[in-house]
Amino acid sequence: MADIQDVIFLGAGASASEGAPVQKDLFREFFRPGGGYGRRTAGIARLAKFFQDFFGLDVRSDSPGVLFPSFEETLGVLEIAIDRGESFRGYSVASQAPDVQTLKEDLIFLIALVLNRTLMAPKGHHRDLVRRLADEGRLLSTAFISLNYDTLIDNALIGLHPDFDVDYGVEFTNYSRERDWKVPRQNRAVALYKLHGSLNWLYCPTCISLTLTPREHHKVAALIDHPVPCAQCGMPIVPIITPPSYLKGMKNYFLQQIMHRSADVLKSARRIVFCGYSFPAADLLIRYLLKRIELNYDPRPEIVVINSYEGKDGESKRREEKRYRRFFRNKDQVRYLDMSFSDFCNCDVD
Repeated sequence: MADIQDVIFLGAGASASEGAPVQKDLFREFFRPGGGYGRRTAGIARLAKFFQDFFGLDVRSDSPGVLFPSFEETLGVLEIAIDRGESFRGYSVASQAPDVQTLKEDLIFLIALVLNRTLMAPKGHHRDLVRRLADEGRLLSTAFISLNYDTLIDNALIGLHPDFDVDYGVEFTNYSRERDWKVPRQNRAVALYKLHGSLNWLYCPTCISLTLTPREHHKVAALIDHPVPCAQCGMPIVPIITPPSYLKGMKNYFLQQIMHRSADVLKSARRIVFCGYSFPAADLLIRYLLKRIELNYDPRPEIVVINSYEGKDGESKRREEKRYRRFFRNKDQVRYLDMSFSDFCNCDVD
């Protein structure tokens, strides 16, 4: 892999520019009347009961005033219960009746269904970005750190094969199969590290292996009705996803590897570009990673923030800029630009 000059963080706003709902709107999108997601599966029925029992929400209501929780806080509550081995009334964590674990998997399949539908025809901003960098001869010296579960940046980079390969920073079971995903060539590899996991990664907790399902969410979405066994051991496999604020999720062997690889590229970066990322206080893992790099390594990189979009009010921009400037030690190296992700995809900053 070439020396990294730029590291581009991709937050929810980057995916939203392509048509994906932001986390706070995921459930509203799924359960909206006429959404076309169907209501017949057992998993969807379980989720409807879960939202009623936990949040007092009737998902069948078409009232615009219904307030859904965010995907992160909903999944986070279940993750903590599983980690602590504690049940809720009517929802067990016991191995003989793993209601909470089943709900967690239902939520992950829900996001796969939503993203598969809303991103069937993306606008192409991620594709424009990687093509611009390739045309400028800068793609191999750029690393991507995605905080999103979707495969927009994955598909954009895969579209440049065979000229470039995608390096996720982990090994997949596909590497050992004929006519399947190949080990990325070091002189052609573009780093893509997905700190919160990805919908196209299927994890086997039995044999501790990871399988890549390139390009599509539909294979993951199909698991809600048709579970797939691990090709190596025959046990069930699940998508690997962790909420941003749930630090325990980083105990996963593969996510730990990705964390270390992310730190490596950040050490050498001359510029870090945040795209569509509001820098929330709850995302402690990202803040910890950035602060370690800032204090332990020289020279300190320039920080560029690109998160404008049509209709964003001035007060939101000012609060966001303050969050970035408050966090980083060298305030004069932070550039908060009134620039959208789609603008950046077509033209670099001055």
